[in-house]
Amino acid sequence: MENFINRNGEERTIERITHEKIRIMGNSYFIRKSSDGGELTMFDFEGGPCLNVGGKIKFEKLDWHIHKIKEETTSYPNFASVQLIVSPIY
Repeated sequence: MENFINRNGEERTIERITHEKIRIMGNSYFIRKSSDGGELTMFDFEGGPCLNVGGKIKFEKLDWHIHKIKEETTSYPNFASVQLIVSPIY
């Protein structure tokens, strides 16, 4: 598990679920998202990070290619969570 602070000072947590799946979560008063044919292609937390299918994210000292984004439902107000299907970029 890793934590980082976004540009607005909010903490984001990144954790491994499986070898190909990671979760990013944290407080976010609003989010932006985009889809294509019902598949989520972009998810933007308030203050970042902005995640895009085909983009990359740094985690565990590696760059990871994002293949799929899945928004998770949360019962907490102003809290967002997503799962990413990823593969390492060597």
